[in-house]
Amino acid sequence: MEIKTICGEFCNVYVIESNVNVIIDAGANTSMLPNINVDYVFLTHAHYDHLAYLNDYAEKFPNATFLMAEQAYNKLDDCQQNVATLFGVNKLKKLPINRVKFVKEGDQIEALNEQNHFVELKGHTNCSMGLIVIDNIFCGDAVFENGYGSYDLPTGDFEQTQKTLEKINKLNNIRHFYSGHGTHFDKN
Repeated sequence: MEIKTICGEFCNVYVIESNVNVIIDAGANTSMLPNINVDYVFLTHAHYDHLAYLNDYAEKFPNATFLMAEQAYNKLDDCQQNVATLFGVNKLKKLPINRVKFVKEGDQIEALNEQNHFVELKGHTNCSMGLIVIDNIFCGDAVFENGYGSYDLPTGDFEQTQKTLEKINKLNNIRHFYSGHGTHFDKN
């Protein structure tokens, strides 16, 4: 398995190359992505900086399945809930439902050879999810090297953020953190 980091215009985008290829988040223009067949695109949460190019990814990767929490899907075309209005965007096209598979805590990408599962990381939003692959966690904006994501945007919640931070601290098998912004870091 190889993990590539793309510093997108809006957020970090990660590419897992393995027996199946997975892109995490859609905050980088498609021209920045490697020229590979993409099987899955995982959206960590439905904030505009993480979904800005989602429909472009759907066009570029017509066979890809888009993985996300159901609450994230419900926000894709709601520019108030996904904070697109903060970026000057007032209208978004919703990804067709037939391209989407909803994931919840404990679900896996069955086709991926490496041990993996999804984990709820609510607080920054009510739809925040992470993906754990072996000893790596792709955590969106739940946690950064020196802090955690804000909880003052729509559907953010301070108490949920605290619970998520406690949950992350208990994940003893995680060594590498890949967050939505900044550099990836290792657990101390």
